[in-house]
Amino acid sequence: QTFLEEAPVGKLLWKMSVPSILGVLAYNLYNIVDTIFISKGAGIDAIGGVAVSFPLFLLLSAVSSTLGNGAASVISRALGNKDPEKAEKAAANTFALFYLIAILITVTGLLFLKPLLYSMGVTEELMPYAQRYTRIILFGAVTSTGFSSLIRAEGNSRYAMYIWVIPLSVNILLDPIFIFGFRMGVTGAAAATVAAQIISAGMSIYYFYLSKKSSLRLKPEHFIPDKELLREIILIGIPSFLQMTGYSFSIILVNQILKKYGGNLYISTYGIVSKINTFLLIPVMGLVQGLQPVIGYNKGADRPDRIKEALKKASAAAGGYGLAAYGVIMLFSSQLLQIFTSDSVVIGRGAVILQIVNIGIVCTALQYIQSVYFQAIGKKLLSLLVVLSNQVICFIPALLFLSGRYGLTGVWYAFPVSSVLALLISTVVLFRTFRE
Repeated sequence: QTFLEEAPVGKLLWKMSVPSILGVLAYNLYNIVDTIFISKGAGIDAIGGVAVSFPLFLLLSAVSSTLGNGAASVISRALGNKDPEKAEKAAANTFALFYLIAILITVTGLLFLKPLLYSMGVTEELMPYAQRYTRIILFGAVTSTGFSSLIRAEGNSRYAMYIWVIPLSVNILLDPIFIFGFRMGVTGAAAATVAAQIISAGMSIYYFYLSKKSSLRLKPEHFIPDKELLREIILIGIPSFLQMTGYSFSIILVNQILKKYGGNLYISTYGIVSKINTFLLIPVMGLVQGLQPVIGYNKGADRPDRIKEALKKASAAAGGYGLAAYGVIMLFSSQLLQIFTSDSVVIGRGAVILQIVNIGIVCTALQYIQSVYFQAIGKKLLSLLVVLSNQVICFIPALLFLSGRYGLTGVWYAFPVSSVLALLISTVVLFRTFRE
């Protein structure tokens, strides 16, 4: 606490951000390696099939994030108030509700898999890959989270890290074995993912029920639904759900438009470009995670001077990094695509797409910094407005207008246009908040 309140802000941001950057880096390295294995072992259409079914997995992530973030908040405050009974009920109710929803998603998804995939923009050529991959992921839906957020809420950040790093390492190890060794192709990639999820879920069960590391003592009566407690958990977590489902809808819309104007080639190419974009933003995501506790603590300590200094330094770092990242994209866009595929057509068109969609990367980086401010100070509605402004509020209208007017070119330019508009919105909201 002394460090958060008294350490030089620049040093504080560095110390808080580096571990977060490394954590986000580990997860995204897995995503990239997974995509490379699928590309080399199953072909470019397999990437398209997996990419176009991605919104379904975002839905599962949205459910687990909503319940996990909401329950983590309740558990932390309950333990702080010396009320372990409430914390235990919150954890047990969260588990029960998640498993119920996951089973419903599995049953519904398997029953209506084909029409569901068509609605997400799958073409006839990509359908076999999407079906094989998605079917296995749906069977493993109940294992799709180990609820590391609940473990972190108890203060055991080390085990919360293990519950990510160990399964991801297993996934990377199993990918080449299943995809190349057993010649399972895209089915092998899905099987490796579910195997890693099972390990994560097993580690969670071990932690809460067998290890005696947890301060929570879950009993059968804790699983009895508590309407008020569940309502509190869901309301706290709902911004995460809206953000991720909004992002999922945006991806579906892009895939539908690409299906109309470009077909399989552009869907697959966009899938690769999205992976590269996410990887390039890792330092900004880590900086945002490191900035949040700095702002939150100093808000509680009534130190607006340190909050403003942290925002300025973080904004300068994010802006500078955004410029450097775009320089790398302009110089090495083709080489970045070559990591994933040797298809010259995909490389050529993907390089142009990568350069266009990242024109607004500086704006995106700065908007991330501004959005975390509202989350950290507890402004729920403003936080929701700022978070949704880029991916939903600005992006969807820009996408519909520009694609309708300019076709495929309009799709790619919708990304930088929405980034600029979203930054304008968050900047106006930020300065109004400062004046208040």
